[in-house]
Amino acid sequence: MAQDQYLIKVGFLVSYDYEFMKNSLPIVYPHADQISFAIDKDRKTWNGESFEIPDTFFDWVKEFDTENKINIYEDNFYVPSLTAMECDTRERNLLAEYMGSDGWHLQIDSDEYFLDFPGFVNYLKTLKPGESTQVYARWITMYKKNGNDIFLINTNEVFPVASISPKYKLARLSDTVNNIYTDFKVLHQSWAREEEEIQLKLRNWGHNTDFDAESYFRFWKTINKQTYRYAKSFHPLDPWLWPSLEYFEAEKIEQLIGKVKEFLKRK
Repeated sequence: MAQDQYLIKVGFLVSYDYEFMKNSLPIVYPHADQISFAIDKDRKTWNGESFEIPDTFFDWVKEFDTENKINIYEDNFYVPSLTAMECDTRERNLLAEYMGSDGWHLQIDSDEYFLDFPGFVNYLKTLKPGESTQVYARWITMYKKNGNDIFLINTNEVFPVASISPKYKLARLSDTVNNIYTDFKVLHQSWAREEEEIQLKLRNWGHNTDFDAESYFRFWKTINKQTYRYAKSFHPLDPWLWPSLEYFEAEKIEQLIGKVKEFLKRK
């Protein structure tokens, strides 16, 4: 594949947490060649629950898309006979097909915010990948948000984000021959949501049957400025992945990103 064919193609899965796109899209937009949104045409989650996306969101997207980079791909992504994880993987593969076979495929969830997306894109452009290549970044997970009090997990937890000719096997994981691990960090607003949103997430994400969701929700509710120091080894699937929490104070995501960058410089 010639170097000029390595387009930067970004795909987002857009669902009930569509509002987070207003944080994640501006970060990637200037540096992407193509952007695709995958949205269930019947507004169903992977677990079959209904959700709504108001017209005002699509009006915002249209107004934001000044360079005509964004395409919206609607399809049936909920299949009753499949598990939530199987629906997750299926949607990612359908989105990859929609995005076309050439170039770098970056599948980014709406609640993932790169700290240095221009740097990541420039890094991809230095690579000479084969057809079976997947590049990993590292999450900084936003665990809880109480007003301006934000509790983060800063670990080396990796996740796949960029692929050449992806064929996903489990969510974004592929059976790739060449896996490249980087130190680029991504702020992941995974758990820093309102209680109702957390309950919706627990019912509908790909791991919804892998642990006692109700018990874990009760634990999550206990985290605050007085208790966060005592949370140890608390990842719901692999406890050791999340050893402890860090405290930050920020009103907006942009402010938090700046503070996290300064924090990482001091580490």
